[in-house]
Amino acid sequence: MSARVTSNERIAVLEQRVIRVEAEVARISSKVDDMHAVLMQAKGVRWAIVAVAGVVGFVTGISQWLMAKA
Repeated sequence: MSARVTSNERIAVLEQRVIRVEAEVARISSKVDDMHAVLMQAKGVRWAIVAVAGVVGFVTGISQWLMAKA
């Protein structure tokens, strides 16, 4: 038996991997589209998310600074 992998087998494996990646990208794209639709519907929620993200970033930065001083 030969342990060598033919180029046709390698191409078949790569095709299967590409199919899986394309399916995953399509799934992620639909999630992003859903999140975008929700953010476009509620302008107040959009600003709340931005504010929460800013607070979380600030708290993370401060905690890193405090941990570095200790």
